[in-house]
Amino acid sequence: MNMCCGRQQGLESNRFSQVSTGATIAAEKRQTLPAGARFEYIGKTALTVVGPVTGKRYRFRWPGECLEIDVRDRSWIAFVPHLRRAT
Repeated sequence: MNMCCGRQQGLESNRFSQVSTGATIAAEKRQTLPAGARFEYIGKTALTVVGPVTGKRYRFRWPGECLEIDVRDRSWIAFVPHLRRAT
């Protein structure tokens, strides 16, 4: 009887260690992603751009507004008229 309970505890312990390992790996991936870039809108009204990779909507509400663009969308956003990389 004790042997059975010991096995269950061992299995539960493995299950929890795998979950925490998965969470740790996800946290490490988030930390290693390169930072995005800031882009400034130089048009006259407002502009909404949808990132082709992330699907994220970038809403520039007025001329001069700067937004952080996800690194995965950055190369595409660089070709959108009236947007320029902010310094």
